[in-house]
Amino acid sequence: MKSIIFNVILPFVLLTNICAQTTLEERLRQHVYTLAADSLMGRKAGSQHAKIAADYISSQWKEIGIAPLSGESYFLPFRQNQYHNLAGIIEGNDPFLKDEYIVIGAHYDHLGVKTDNGEDVIYNGADDNASGVAAVIELGRNLKALQSSLRRSVILVAFDAEEIGLYGSNDFSDNPPFPVENIKLMMSIDMVGWYKARGYIEYCGTGTIKNGKQLLHDQLLIPDGLQVKTQKFERSLFTGTDTHGFASKGIPTFAVTTGTKSPYHKPEDMAHLIDYEGMALITEHLTNVIMAVSQEDSFKASGKIASKHQTDKKFIFGISANYGSNYHHYTAGALDGKSKTSAGVGLNGQLNMKFLAIRPEVYYEYVGAHHPKGDMVTHGVTVPLNIVLQTPSSMWQVMAVFAGPYYNYKFAGTQGGTQLDFKNVFNREEIGLNWGVEIKLAWLRLGYTHRIAFTDFSQTKNIDNAHIRNRASYFTLGFAF
Repeated sequence: MKSIIFNVILPFVLLTNICAQTTLEERLRQHVYTLAADSLMGRKAGSQHAKIAADYISSQWKEIGIAPLSGESYFLPFRQNQYHNLAGIIEGNDPFLKDEYIVIGAHYDHLGVKTDNGEDVIYNGADDNASGVAAVIELGRNLKALQSSLRRSVILVAFDAEEIGLYGSNDFSDNPPFPVENIKLMMSIDMVGWYKARGYIEYCGTGTIKNGKQLLHDQLLIPDGLQVKTQKFERSLFTGTDTHGFASKGIPTFAVTTGTKSPYHKPEDMAHLIDYEGMALITEHLTNVIMAVSQEDSFKASGKIASKHQTDKKFIFGISANYGSNYHHYTAGALDGKSKTSAGVGLNGQLNMKFLAIRPEVYYEYVGAHHPKGDMVTHGVTVPLNIVLQTPSSMWQVMAVFAGPYYNYKFAGTQGGTQLDFKNVFNREEIGLNWGVEIKLAWLRLGYTHRIAFTDFSQTKNIDNAHIRNRASYFTLGFAF
């Protein structure tokens, strides 16, 4: 790699630093101001204003000399031509490596216009993600100038419909015009316009390639004045970027960002707040990293991906905690007992079969209930066995309903501070049915369960000729590994 750095990358970096720093900043500024202008009305996916943004990107690529990826047009329509990705290619020169690809992507859509107190408010999306698109355009210019030194090919993609569900990147990763396994690295450039406020540029995903951290922290690749931080895997549960469709297929990915310091998803995300000097440094570093990856013979995937991208694992193991309430249902009479706190913590596993899954669980449970002779508390072990009906994974989200039997064994209990008599008065064992709904966000599971006992808690009937049976409802917070 060192020969690559000295023969190809360093001369380019020196030339850029000496001759073109201001020009690069000016071009980045032009792109962001154009894409985040009021006239583009927030570039909502599928709108005519998003099409104007797409036309601008394609015109820049054409001017630079970047060839369309497929056919004579950069445009790759999807979802019945409602949305449009754009893709161009800078071909490598190695007879063996040129059919391996580095995909560099940034989404160009944003939130459009929203009504606030009766007035239309434009969400310009300067940082999110005009900044990323601007960087990709200028990366294309840099890499085209260095094309004779590229060994692997580079594909540039401007994704549409990211804000409404990563539709563009998912469509591209599902339908590339070449075997998907030929993609050796994918980089999503998403919100890179607030470098000074953040203090560093972050690459998330170094754990997906061998020696990833070493590559990105190589001082010979980092321009003077740029601070680089890395993270082994993407961890955020509630945000996603265009790496998802690629990472879920086992492709190494880097999510590149200066983070959420900007007023993203707010009307204040405007072009005059962007740090163009920082963007220029980031663009230089990206150029150097891509050149190094393109040249490296031994570049290999680690075989590891982030937990949030592992949507199709055959078996999942996890932990969970329950919190809710339980009450006594009387088998005769008009009234039931009042509810009291119920809680538990335990382990679970899940065997996935696409839309169906089987989930056995075991957990310790604390169950309370009000009773006329004194409040009751029992401690026991509960073993549910649920059948799960789940939706296909969309990005990192799965919806599910479940139902199944459970068994509970009470090993201790009190009533008004006195030990329960499990020999003559109460039953230790309980069998019943539980059912519920849940949502899975990456490795986080949020659920609601209702449970009814079919067996009696009391051994004898009360004066109303009724037995006691437990009924519970609770919320679940679970984590999968």
